[in-house]
Amino acid sequence: MIERNLGNLERVVRLLLGTVFMAWAVTRPALNGIEWFVVVVSTFLILNGIFSRCYLWYVLDVNTCPDGDEDCRGDRACY
Repeated sequence: MIERNLGNLERVVRLLLGTVFMAWAVTRPALNGIEWFVVVVSTFLILNGIFSRCYLWYVLDVNTCPDGDEDCRGDRACY
C-alpha cells in the first residue's frame, strides 16, 4: 500500500466535493450515463478523503502532506 500523500485541507475538500457530487447524482430521477460516471468519481473522491491516499498523485509523484507529518515518509519530499 502507498504511504499517505494527501494533506488535511485536500482531504476535506475531496470529502466535501465527493459528498456534494454524490448527493447531486442520487437525487436525479433516473441514473443514466453521466450520473453513473459522477457516482464513480465521487466514490473515489470520498475514499481518497477518508484514507488520505491518492493513486493518481502517487503516479504523478505529488505529495501534499505537511513537512512535519510523521506518516509522510519515504523518498519523496512533502510539499
